[in-house]
Amino acid sequence: MTFDDWLCKRLDELAIDGEVYGEYVRGIVADEDTDLDERCQTAVDVLRAVVENDAGLAGLDAQIKAKWLEQEDAAATKAAQSLEQAKLELEEKKKAELKLVEENERKEAEKAQARQHMTREEMLQREKILNEYGAADSSFLDEDGNVIVRETKKTEESGPVNTNKTQAKEHQQAIRDKMKKEHDSKVKRDKELLEADRLRKEKAKRRTQKKEKQRGAG
Repeated sequence: MTFDDWLCKRLDELAIDGEVYGEYVRGIVADEDTDLDERCQTAVDVLRAVVENDAGLAGLDAQIKAKWLEQEDAAATKAAQSLEQAKLELEEKKKAELKLVEENERKEAEKAQARQHMTREEMLQREKILNEYGAADSSFLDEDGNVIVRETKKTEESGPVNTNKTQAKEHQQAIRDKMKKEHDSKVKRDKELLEADRLRKEKAKRRTQKKEKQRGAG
């Protein structure tokens, strides 16, 4: 039962209109400019003027004080619980966000590993194609692992190109272009990461130097 409900009921028991005087008494008790005991006593003194027999008002000031403190304690407990709940929800949100970041990083790592694995498979596939069509002697791997085919006089003088060899060469070229594109993308990404790391370290170094200067000045 709230303080207002209790007060209204208690005043009705004393033959005092709770709806009329309950709000008035509450306003006196809620005024924190004076001591609580004084406020409760003032409220009872006001009620004495509206009752024929004030014997029923004995101890009412203590009852009002007890119920008021009970309400304040309940409000403080509720506020503390709300604050704790908000903290827990914030922690859960942070955990969920961290988990999402870790999950995204894991997926990116898996994708990177998969791309690297596929690149090796494609390299082996290209070597197989070169060997199958007799081009192994005129090809080599560059420093990035790309298959490079050298044009030979034999190829130039061999007349019409076999359709299968042409298709194989086109397929090989397509794979080489794809791998080169992926490699260039990886190199660019690595350079960006290195530059970001360099800037971060440089910023941290400047911040440290600034702190040291401040300590020296102090």
